[in-house]
Amino acid sequence: MTKKARKLFPKSTPLNKINVSVWEDDPEDGVLTLRPIPNLAKKPLAYSFDASAPKPGSYQPGTSEFRYWTAAEALRRGADFWGARVPGGKWQVGMTLKVLLDEGVDLNAYYDRTALNFFHGPGKGGTVVFSGESPDVICHEMGHAILDAIKPQLWGAASHEAAAFHEAFGDMSTILSALQLDSLRKAILLDTQGHLYRNSRLSRLAEQLGTAIRLQAPDAVDPDCLRNAVNSFTYIDPTNLPQGAPASQLSSEPHSFSRVFTGAFLEILAGMLTKRAADPSAPTEQELLAVSGEMADVLVEGVTRAPVVPNWYAQVAAAMVQASGDRNAAYPGILRAAFARRSILSLTSASNVQALQTSLVAATPRAAAKVESNQPLATIALPSGDYGLDLPLLVEAASQPRHFLASAAATIGNGSLEAKSSATAARAFVDDLFSRGRVDYGEYRRADTHLDHGRRMHSHQLVSEGGGIRLQRRLFDCGFRH
Repeated sequence: MTKKARKLFPKSTPLNKINVSVWEDDPEDGVLTLRPIPNLAKKPLAYSFDASAPKPGSYQPGTSEFRYWTAAEALRRGADFWGARVPGGKWQVGMTLKVLLDEGVDLNAYYDRTALNFFHGPGKGGTVVFSGESPDVICHEMGHAILDAIKPQLWGAASHEAAAFHEAFGDMSTILSALQLDSLRKAILLDTQGHLYRNSRLSRLAEQLGTAIRLQAPDAVDPDCLRNAVNSFTYIDPTNLPQGAPASQLSSEPHSFSRVFTGAFLEILAGMLTKRAADPSAPTEQELLAVSGEMADVLVEGVTRAPVVPNWYAQVAAAMVQASGDRNAAYPGILRAAFARRSILSLTSASNVQALQTSLVAATPRAAAKVESNQPLATIALPSGDYGLDLPLLVEAASQPRHFLASAAATIGNGSLEAKSSATAARAFVDDLFSRGRVDYGEYRRADTHLDHGRRMHSHQLVSEGGGIRLQRRLFDCGFRH
């Protein structure tokens, strides 16, 4: 426990029947706050915990009671923020999502379409780190579930960019959910002097978990957190990136590649705040609150409109530019500039998004485009021999109809990058999965062909389907394992 935490809540602090004490954000920042008792059964987006609720109060950090209320408050706050923006107001699994607060020893957390799962592992100085005690980690995992409810087609898509965007959305969910706390908004504005795109408690994601992972693999995460939304990464076709790299470099691994979009997101959020503020040099916490809601609306609208295709980043970016104009006429220029700087959109695509929208509206009205963007993905068969299998490998290709032509920037020059075919993108993604040991062979394990990476957890599994073998996503996990 930090000195700040001890000062705010000494051991003599009595239980409070109205409020609960929780971390304001990540435990490593050490800032406690009092919050109303969360109602986990509240709809939309209800939760059910695997542990019984302790009596509400101001418990000491490090206790199971404190961890319970910190997780419950962060999840309820996040669900209240996203609830009205989720179609039907329900999770992919139904009205209630399970939360498993401690599933054993691992520096990890994951969403698996049945529950949010959290763990504990060794931390600095012999301490124990609970991933379910960090609002940063909690709201990231919740973000996976939110995106799965909004765009379920992304779950099984064999696409580097679809998988990476899931991780980016988790980090964006953490940032936006944090901004629903007035005390944190005030602290961030003071810390950054109103310039939101600066290294701060808001941009540094999951500091405590990052510290714990860094003890085992110093170059696996950023030097001050798990991932920092203030970064200089720009888009490169992920099929041309290495499968893994130190945190200082970009790779095709989803958490690494996610940082390109998350960085653009925080740049855009900062730009929107400046445009919205009555005094751009001194935005208020109420203006920041309003902008966080607008940003969430633009993000959800962009995700909803964009077709799931290999260059997904460019599609959702273009759709977000289109959607932002409905909120404020000054916003599209901010989005265009940020996405162009990050090479997520080529100059041509960024400059012509709205013109392109106008030219396509007659051929593909907005309502029809949304229907197309909710179509299931096509299944394709990949050659089985390359993966040590005897039957065709069936995967979901990022294959929805394109209703606007948005492209990322070419690596050299200012031209547009030609998107890979859905089959080529799927093959590259699946190659990476097998190479990194992310696939559970199950009954198709053969001693003479399978790759044994010694992992205890896999994001995908092989299951029988008709005359082939289906590659099926099992979970999105956000931890670290050798």
